[in-house]
Amino acid sequence: MKINKIIIVLFLLTIGLFTSCKNSDSKEDQLDEGKVVEQMKSLSSLGTVEYSFSKLIKCSDEQIYSIGERKIMMSSKAYVKAGVNFEKISVPTIDFKNKSIEIILPKGEIILMNIPAEDIKIENEKTGFFRGNFSNNEIQNIQVLAEKEIRQKLKDFNITEKAEANATIFLDKWIRTFGFKNVKISTK
Repeated sequence: MKINKIIIVLFLLTIGLFTSCKNSDSKEDQLDEGKVVEQMKSLSSLGTVEYSFSKLIKCSDEQIYSIGERKIMMSSKAYVKAGVNFEKISVPTIDFKNKSIEIILPKGEIILMNIPAEDIKIENEKTGFFRGNFSNNEIQNIQVLAEKEIRQKLKDFNITEKAEANATIFLDKWIRTFGFKNVKISTK
């Protein structure tokens, strides 16, 4: 008896599914340029690359008029995400009949750079007998220096270029789900 009820329910669900499906050729289901572009822009900023960096910072403060030296060694970790702002995408050509589209992506950019305070540590501090310890302000200045050096390293690793390449791969595969066969993506 239970098996018959299950079969009847499955049969009714199957009929309901087939009757609720619309013909994909109807004007309501056809994509238009506005819908395609809107779907891409709704992705907003897509982070496609994530890196973590560790930085060791060494500073010494040797002054001519002071007796003794001051040295500090700090470690810091930074987490960086890069991606492409899909809100700035432009679509110069779109041809539904030939199933082709041309998309221009904006340049990759750093979306997030996070240096958590708990990941900044003083590893070693050496202060001469006649000298005081590093002040909080001096330590903050050293941290700013570390952030600048990390930002410089980002350029050396070509993170934004990798983000563009990954966004291109993602977008190519994603846009083909709309039925496009000829997809041209460039970055400007």
